[in-house]
Amino acid sequence: MIKEWGLLGTLRHFACLVFGIALMAASVALAKIALLGTSPISSIPNVLSGLTRLSIGQWTIFYMFLLVSLEWLVLRRYFGWSNVIQLIPSIFFGTMIDWFVQLFKFIKPTGYWLQLGLTLISIVLLAIGVFFEVNSQTLMMAGEGIAAAIAFRRDRPFAKTKVRVDMAMVLGAVLISLIFSHQLIGVREGTILSALLSGRIVGYIEERFPQLTAWLRGSDPELSSEK
Repeated sequence: MIKEWGLLGTLRHFACLVFGIALMAASVALAKIALLGTSPISSIPNVLSGLTRLSIGQWTIFYMFLLVSLEWLVLRRYFGWSNVIQLIPSIFFGTMIDWFVQLFKFIKPTGYWLQLGLTLISIVLLAIGVFFEVNSQTLMMAGEGIAAAIAFRRDRPFAKTKVRVDMAMVLGAVLISLIFSHQLIGVREGTILSALLSGRIVGYIEERFPQLTAWLRGSDPELSSEK
C-alpha cells in the first residue's frame, strides 16, 4: 500500500492519522472535563484515573498494552508485527489525552447543560477523529485491533464485533467502578451518547463529503461514492 502511495502520499496518509488521533484525544479530554462519561474505549481508563493517582492518559497507554496482549491470546500464530506496532499510535493517543486535559483546564462547566454541550462537542470531535484515522488506511489503534482480532478468529463482521467489544468495555468500567468505589463513576449518559452517535456521525461525514473521503483514501471520488 505504501509503495503505491509514494513519498508524498505516504506523508499525507500518516498526517491524517496523526490529525485524527489528536482530535480523538481532544475529545476524550473534553469528555473527561465534562464529567458525563467518555467514549467506550476510554471508559475503563477514565474510571481507573478516578480511583488512582495515575492520569487518564497514563491508564490509556497501560490499557492499550493490555489490549495488544489480548490480541496475542486471541490470534496466537496469526499475531505479528502489525499488531505490535499498534502501540505506536496508542502511546501517542494516551500522551495527547493528558496534553489536552492540561490545555483545557480553563474550561469549567458550571451546570448540567454546559456539561452536556461539552459532551456533545466531544462526540463530534471523536467522530471526525475516527473518520480521519480509519480513512488514513495506515495504522490501527489497539482499541480497533482487538475487535479486528476477534472478528478474524471467529469469522464475524468487524462492525458487529466492535459494538460487542465496546459494550464489554463499558461493562468492565461499570464493574471496576462498583467493586472499588461502591458507586458508579466515570460512566454516565455521555458514554451511552458516544456509543450511539459517534458511528452515525462518521457515516454521515463519509456520505456528505465523498470527495474528502476519496482524497484521504487516495481513490476516485466517483468510485468511492458508488461504494
